[in-house]
Amino acid sequence: MFEAVKTYLDTHTNKWNSVPILLSFKNDFEELLLQLQENKENQAASRIFLGTSKTIQKRFVSDKADILNDALEAYATIENKTDLEQKAARSFSDLYKLRNQDFITIITETIALLEEHLEELADYGVTSNQITDLKNSFDQFLAIQGKPRQYRIAGKQATKGLSELFEQTTSLLNSKMDKIFKRFKNADATFYNGYRASRTIINN
Repeated sequence: MFEAVKTYLDTHTNKWNSVPILLSFKNDFEELLLQLQENKENQAASRIFLGTSKTIQKRFVSDKADILNDALEAYATIENKTDLEQKAARSFSDLYKLRNQDFITIITETIALLEEHLEELADYGVTSNQITDLKNSFDQFLAIQGKPRQYRIAGKQATKGLSELFEQTTSLLNSKMDKIFKRFKNADATFYNGYRASRTIINN
C-alpha cells in the first residue's frame, strides 16, 4: 500500500531530499496520507496507514532531525552562537534514545530553531521543504502516539472523502512522483528499482 512508498522514501532520505520538486511532491503525498488517517468515513481502512510502528517512525524523525541539525550546528559554530550550537549538537542517537515525551519536546524545539534560522541556513543547504518533510514525519509519529498533529499544512489539501483521497494519492504517485523518479533510473539504479518495488506493492 501507500505506506510502502512512504517507508522506502523515509529510509532513503539522503538519496532524494536535495531534489526540490520531489521534496514538494513527497510532502503533498504525506499530507494526503495524514488525511487518510484522519478520515472518519472508514476508520478500519484508515488504520492501515498506521502500519509503520512507533519505533520505526521515531527512527525516521530522528534521522531527518539529525541531518538538519548538522547544518544548524555548522552555522552556529561559524557564527559563534554557543547556546544554539549546543542545542543543535544532538545526534541521531541522542534523539532516538529519548523518552517519547522528551522526544516530542526536543523535536518541537528543533523545528522551531530551524524555522527561526531558515534564512541563514539557506547557505548550508537547508530548505523550507526539508523542514516540512520533518514536520510531516513528526506528525506521523504523533498520530501513532495517539496525539494530535502539531503541524497542519494549511491550504495544501481540502478535506475530502476516503475514496477521493485514495484517488488523489494514486494520481500524485502515477502522474508526478513516478515521472520525477525516472531521473534515478540510470544515475542510481538500485535506489530506483527499490522505489519501483515499493510501487509494485501498491498496485497489487
